[in-house]
Amino acid sequence: MQPHRLFCLYAIFLLVVATFPSFANDDFRLPKHIQLSKQAVHLHIDPKEPVFSGVTTLHLSFTNPTDVISYHSKALDIKDVYLKYQGMRYPLTVQEPNLYEIVSHQVPVKLEDAATLHIQFSGKLSVHHEGLFSGHSGQEQAYLLTQFQSMEARGVFPTLDEPNQKSTFKFSVSTPIEYDVLHNTHVQSITEQHATKLTQFKTTPRINTDILSLAIGQFNTKSLDTSRFKSKVYVPKSISITLPTYFNQIVSTSISHIEEYLDAPFPFKKLDFIVGNYGSVAAMENLGLVSINYNQIPDPGASDMAHCQFKKLIAHEVAHSWFGNDITMAWYDDYWLNESFTEFIAAKVIQDLYPNNDLCTYTPQSRAFKDDNSKAMPLVFDIKSRKDTLAYGQLHYTKGRALLEMLEQAMGEKSFQSLLRRYVDLYHGQNVSTEQFIKLLKDPNLQDVTSSFTRQTGYPLVTLTHNDNHFFIEQKDIFNRSEQLWTIPVSLKVWDGREISTHKLILSKHKQKVALNKGIKAVFLDAGGVGYFRFVNQSTYEDIPIHKLSRQEKASFNDNLQALAITGHVDFMKYTQALVAELNPLQLGNPRADEIVSTLIDAYLEHVQINSVSSYTAYLRKHIKLNIQWQQTLEMPYGNNLMKLYGVYMQDPNAVNAAKRIYQSGQHIGHPHLDAIVMTLAKNSTNEEYKSLIQDFSAIPTTEKEAFLSGLGYVNSASKTALYYDLLLSDETQGMVIDYRFQFPIFNPALRISSIQLINARKFKIFNHVSSESLQWFPYNFLLACSDEQKEAIHQLFESWQSISGLKSKLSIVSDGIEQCTLNSERIGNSILAASPH
Repeated sequence: MQPHRLFCLYAIFLLVVATFPSFANDDFRLPKHIQLSKQAVHLHIDPKEPVFSGVTTLHLSFTNPTDVISYHSKALDIKDVYLKYQGMRYPLTVQEPNLYEIVSHQVPVKLEDAATLHIQFSGKLSVHHEGLFSGHSGQEQAYLLTQFQSMEARGVFPTLDEPNQKSTFKFSVSTPIEYDVLHNTHVQSITEQHATKLTQFKTTPRINTDILSLAIGQFNTKSLDTSRFKSKVYVPKSISITLPTYFNQIVSTSISHIEEYLDAPFPFKKLDFIVGNYGSVAAMENLGLVSINYNQIPDPGASDMAHCQFKKLIAHEVAHSWFGNDITMAWYDDYWLNESFTEFIAAKVIQDLYPNNDLCTYTPQSRAFKDDNSKAMPLVFDIKSRKDTLAYGQLHYTKGRALLEMLEQAMGEKSFQSLLRRYVDLYHGQNVSTEQFIKLLKDPNLQDVTSSFTRQTGYPLVTLTHNDNHFFIEQKDIFNRSEQLWTIPVSLKVWDGREISTHKLILSKHKQKVALNKGIKAVFLDAGGVGYFRFVNQSTYEDIPIHKLSRQEKASFNDNLQALAITGHVDFMKYTQALVAELNPLQLGNPRADEIVSTLIDAYLEHVQINSVSSYTAYLRKHIKLNIQWQQTLEMPYGNNLMKLYGVYMQDPNAVNAAKRIYQSGQHIGHPHLDAIVMTLAKNSTNEEYKSLIQDFSAIPTTEKEAFLSGLGYVNSASKTALYYDLLLSDETQGMVIDYRFQFPIFNPALRISSIQLINARKFKIFNHVSSESLQWFPYNFLLACSDEQKEAIHQLFESWQSISGLKSKLSIVSDGIEQCTLNSERIGNSILAASPH
């Protein structure tokens, strides 16, 4: 699965950082002696109705004699349950599930070998994008989708809903005659009678419940002509999208490339795709029917980065056929094995197929560092319930992939490829744990590398030092925790003035001597750009000139330099001055130019606080010398970030007027930069103009609503914030995820205190519109808060929310972040003021 890439820190932290309370008991797993050998499921579903019903037969086997049977059920109304064993039928009393949604029945006989369990039930469509839910809104044509990862299949039918309970499933679905049904397998038969259609499907391969899938609606179909599986892409008729011309190619070549790399054939016989509204999930690897969120499909004129990300997304989901669908995590605490391996393989696919458009595959660790703090969860942590899995997030993709790349660099590409081939061959069709993967690494040092980076949070700062003619390499925890120690594969790139070479070592102590060849003039501490650490060169060696670094190494260098500027190792404004000096001579559209513009936007979001915003803006207005022709620029992919920087943050009149012209002429409908245009208008409008924008939201096409609603949150006054929050809590946003959007006004440091007051005044409406599971994450809307005053106000706000399970721990994480930001902000603010025009 891929969580949705949202333009906000909250959406990243939302899924990553958490501390969970201990549970009162350990009854969170099904009994080990019960296995599901096969299951038949029949569902009666009408997309226009909120309730569905069904019957299911579970064929159970027992490794030990037992008089107790158990299965999962979540929010289902069980009508009837009976057991058939050795020709006898035993009615069972309906039981309520326990805390972990496990139903247990005491049966009147001792069960051996096998029995069948028959259950009649009904359920309700989920109001969230989980289980069985409606993908449409308003007057759109009705269609339903499913999302079963993690632990959500049990909300649609009773089953043994654990990753190690692989089984075959045979589905049949009864619907009104006008609807089609899609599933993991091909249709076996369709029977129409009066106004009803019965669609029966072929039996699935042995799979776990997470990757089962259904879609019910009316669909347009596009065939992928060159696919050996005669693949199809299904799109609800109410959604208007254009698939990129390369979609067919990326699917076919991903399959063949991965088959060759792993020396293993594609494990299954079907590979179709369903596009729809999947909420905050970007895509999901459902076997034979991969889900793609419609908002992930880039416009033809989107940036190279956007197209690169989409190509990698598709390669990622295809790679799941091997990692996740065929070889499945043993339990949910091994989730990184599903996601990191697919990210690793997907990056290789894109780098091989599109070597000139592979920027999105560089330095995954740079996107993980922001999430991986002292209060984060490690890659492997205890999972007992669905709430625990909410801590999954980018670390399971980025940090895990960075770990695999460090292992590959330490072992060598060929040796690591051989390791993965053995892994795929050995565990084909099975479940696997982190411990089993570690055992495949014969080198104890590499075993320690894997253990230390999967079991610990945070990351090290690696420093090269010099003392008495000796060179040392040191590590310390970036958060100054004295007990943290990693085993780190470090690869130094060294230059003697003529040639580049590489020096590899394993750093397993706090400080150890490093023996480098004589004649070395310069070093770079992250050869290949794969190190999951920050780094500082404090030796007598110079830094290797940046033009001698690879593109991946340059990405690592630039990200590391930004981190050093934020934490005070480098003066913040000297770093900014260097960025601006690098930006000015670059052509618009140069990938590095767009990267620098993004970095300047991030500075406004994360580092520049209220007392220094005007000085920082004045500096950028004076020193950035880009020649921007807005009409032409906004037709180009890079126009999005430029509009955000100039229109939202620098409030440049030319950018604002360009946004107004596009909007007033109606050209904003379908515009690839709609979000940036609306952001600019929201930030630079009068109250009356902003009210008009709010009114326009109801009439905007559904496919535009997500971008429009987010853009409206970038306001500059408390009165606009109140209007925005009222819109979020209105019927106009029904079916949309609203909880993280409360943060957008809070991005503006001048509005944090007033936003707290406005949220407090709407507490009960928020409680009615946001699920209880999501409410615990609400403090993360304040992740960018950055003062003692803001911290105190936030704690007062959430004082009356303490009864919400999990909220207290999230608030503690936010508090730690505020304290760290407050320490950095004074230094950054002084640097800005010292460099600003007088």
